[in-house]
Amino acid sequence: MKLETKVGAFFIASIAILGLLILRTEKLDIFGKSKKRQYGLEFKQVAGLAKQGQVRIAGVPVGNVEEILLDHGKARVVFSVDPEVPLFADASAQLSSIGILGEKYVDLDPGHPEAGPLQDRSTIASKEGVGLDNLMETLSDIGKDVKGVTTALNQSIGGEAGREKLDEIVDNIRVLTGEFRALAQENHEAINTTMTNAAAMTTELRERMPRLAQQFEDLGKNLNAMVTETRPEMQGITADVRKLAQSFQSTSENLRSITGKLDKGEGTIGKLLTDESTIKKINAAVDSVNELMGGMKSMEVRLDLNAASWTKRGDSQTGLGIDIAPRHDYWYALNLSSTPDGKIQDSTRTTGPIDPITGKPTGATETTRTVTTDKAFAISAEFAKRVGENLVLHAGIIDGRGGAGVEFRAMEDRFRVGALAYDFTKRDDKPNPRYRFISSFQFWKGIYAQAGVQDIANPDLRTFFVGGGVRWKDDDIKKLLGLASAGK
Repeated sequence: MKLETKVGAFFIASIAILGLLILRTEKLDIFGKSKKRQYGLEFKQVAGLAKQGQVRIAGVPVGNVEEILLDHGKARVVFSVDPEVPLFADASAQLSSIGILGEKYVDLDPGHPEAGPLQDRSTIASKEGVGLDNLMETLSDIGKDVKGVTTALNQSIGGEAGREKLDEIVDNIRVLTGEFRALAQENHEAINTTMTNAAAMTTELRERMPRLAQQFEDLGKNLNAMVTETRPEMQGITADVRKLAQSFQSTSENLRSITGKLDKGEGTIGKLLTDESTIKKINAAVDSVNELMGGMKSMEVRLDLNAASWTKRGDSQTGLGIDIAPRHDYWYALNLSSTPDGKIQDSTRTTGPIDPITGKPTGATETTRTVTTDKAFAISAEFAKRVGENLVLHAGIIDGRGGAGVEFRAMEDRFRVGALAYDFTKRDDKPNPRYRFISSFQFWKGIYAQAGVQDIANPDLRTFFVGGGVRWKDDDIKKLLGLASAGK
């Protein structure tokens, strides 16, 4: 082969390789229309975004920016996406950047399959991301605030008057620390007594924890047995729900037939629907139904399974509570629990000689009063109202007696401390109302520990109690409540 032919072939091959690199770099399509799907976006500003910029989903490149246009004062971005990438009707996008000073790209959220596929050349909803310009503007505002604070401090404590104020503050701190030191010395014995009592309480808790664990284990076995016994009844309920669904289907078919006739204006009702006042009344009724269904959707059902050991009485209490919360700021609380107090019965009996003819007492009579207690379950039903985010007020029936209480909650309701008063009747062994102080802390998921004092105002009944429990939300019970309200 001649030298000229070799040089020409090498030159043609170099041009072909250079053209292929240009096509790959610029991502040009020379064989016809691109198979990629195109979509549009609108932003207030796209500073830093350039043509052929990347389009990413979860950080993975899936397309490129094709055009950036100005449309009625806004930036319109046209981008293409690979056909293999599924997009749905609720897709959205925002501008992001790689690092602080990296290139900008379109961060695409593909949406959810339930919304259906996204049509080609559709305009996707956009979100305004936090860019470097917004960050610098925020830092500038912070700098102005800091400068204002330093200026105010300089005006307040600068100069001779400021030094006198600082000296006065230091003297006040010195006097305050001296008073604290004297107070600690005066109450040294009381502090030691408190620490001794705390050590004794922890020792008692350490000794009682194995028995409390055994009680929890027994309670779990009892619950398993209860679930096994009620399983056939739950199957029957499921069958009834299935029949109810079939009835709903038949009813919906009948309604479809009726609405077809109403659309045609047939019958008396069809004619009434053409009246504007009737249509307004129907719309008001539909709004009421939507409001009811929205309330059922936002309602929460919370369960609380707990147990506690009463130290002085050598007994324990177990309980199951349910909170039905239509809204976040109020709820209805029901609780069924065993009680070491038992069911108190107070009876009076009068005895003496009876005349057999008249049946009336003939001599001196003797009155005997008997107070007995039996093991029983106590029922509580209360209405609770949240005041602000941390204070809860509740009132109603507490352990079968009228009462009320207040509770402080923090850490998203994981820490609770409160007090309640109930049973205002009087008897010899209980001359004062019953006051209970209780605190709890949820330390892992729904599991919590609790401690408190019962019968603070009645020395003969006063006792400490410690225990724990588990709290959880149950959507299945909420669904059953929704079916019950629908049945009504």
